[in-house]
Amino acid sequence: MDTNANLVKQEVDGKITVKFRENKSFEEFCEKTVPNYNRDRYEAIALRLYYGEEVIVTIYALDKSRQEGSDFDKNKLPVKKFKLQGLNMPQVFAFIEEFNFTLNTGNYDLDDMEVINK
Repeated sequence: MDTNANLVKQEVDGKITVKFRENKSFEEFCEKTVPNYNRDRYEAIALRLYYGEEVIVTIYALDKSRQEGSDFDKNKLPVKKFKLQGLNMPQVFAFIEEFNFTLNTGNYDLDDMEVINK
């Protein structure tokens, strides 16, 4: 008997795609919500959104001024982490037109699925 069959999977993960509203962009979101964000110095490259007891938006931005520096691993990108607490979902969704995501339990690779009821 498979001992994992009786376990309750409480977490699923996957990939999400976000489309910003017309005339809105990820960079504009950063400029409006991140204190001390400067487009000339930073290039936003990743967004993390936590929604639970509170909303936490984390922006990872390439630090262009340190990209040529020598005090970090040359195989890594020097990024500044901006952690935004106190935002609410309407502030975040004001920039987002739509999002689409697929989550899975991790037991099977989504690329191995074949939909049979097309």
